[in-house]
Amino acid sequence: MVVYQDGPVTKNAEVVHPGHPAIIDTGLLVDKTAKLKSGTILKFNAAGDALQAAAPADTPIGVLAQDSDGINAEVLVLWHGMVVKGRLLDSSGANPAEATAAMTAKLRTAGIYPVQLFTSAKKG
Repeated sequence: MVVYQDGPVTKNAEVVHPGHPAIIDTGLLVDKTAKLKSGTILKFNAAGDALQAAAPADTPIGVLAQDSDGINAEVLVLWHGMVVKGRLLDSSGANPAEATAAMTAKLRTAGIYPVQLFTSAKKG
């Protein structure tokens, strides 16, 4: 069954699309106390040794594949593959928001391909 997603979900949800083999591995957050949601678009910090939420002007490098717990700096990150476009988040501000089209498009340069469809009716 094909289901369309209209906007971001607020609970832990499927972000990685199963249509292409994904490369998911660990990454370290700059701030281990950050409670970021799955689907947050990530960038490297200035030193290039840790990850943080990307802002629209930044160059994204990955997508958070799980909610961060605010305790551990180590998280699962999608480094390559396909993601559900409607579940991508811009968490650079005080409140997470749906990632803009321009921000989403930048993921392609990192080898992450946003798609409109997903194959599960689970929405959160």
